[in-house]
Amino acid sequence: MTLFSVEMILTGFLIFVRVSALVGSAPFFSNGSIPVRVKIFFAIVLTVMLYPIVPIQGAGVPVDVSTLELVILIIKELLVGTAMGLVGQIIFAGLQMGGELMSVNVGLSFASVVDPVNQSQGSIISQLFGLLGILVFIGIGGDTLYIQALARSFDIVPIGGGHIAMAGPSFIQMATYLFVVGVQMAAPFMIVLFLLDLSFAIFARIMPQANIFFIALPLKLGIGIILLILILPYTPAAFDQFFQKLWDFLDRLIHAIS
Repeated sequence: MTLFSVEMILTGFLIFVRVSALVGSAPFFSNGSIPVRVKIFFAIVLTVMLYPIVPIQGAGVPVDVSTLELVILIIKELLVGTAMGLVGQIIFAGLQMGGELMSVNVGLSFASVVDPVNQSQGSIISQLFGLLGILVFIGIGGDTLYIQALARSFDIVPIGGGHIAMAGPSFIQMATYLFVVGVQMAAPFMIVLFLLDLSFAIFARIMPQANIFFIALPLKLGIGIILLILILPYTPAAFDQFFQKLWDFLDRLIHAIS
């Protein structure tokens, strides 16, 4: 099989499909502020780099493959790359969910800003956690580890050999972990502000003539800001623990669809 044969060109194209699907869905790589042309160029460069290390045996696509079979292979590779990228997005969604829970308890949920990463609106605290998560992700070499996982996926899941239906149980576990991450991040706020609301309720029963809403809103906001200042130094270590779980989920997913 020569280097520029039709079989190898089709194989290279399928590699590009999986790589581009991951680049378009994985954290940091799918950043909305990165131009699409840059993402496509990066996917092409990554495909050229991965091409020599992809197992050749069983990877070549026959010349006489039908159009329907080729479309099925493209869809399979597209789903495999997207599934790998969504694993990281679930962890980041958990971080942003924790920020949303904090904002609801503090009273900042009505103040939303545009997320420069996902090009969507969200609360201020969730945006803060999303940006901080990206910084921690890059700091621990998450982009490099993702590329290594992509290269390893070609050894475990050959081209056209992905059984994406087997990823269902893994994604159910990851969706459960999303809520765990969100609640763990927001637990200090939920507990402290619940006790504060309870004290306000008792105070309102003792002094019904007092305007409790006028007192509660600035007080909850001030205590929420103080809590946020207290927990911020510990968030990078917590994010690091969450990202370690990400690599475990990613490894399980690759083996599940093999």
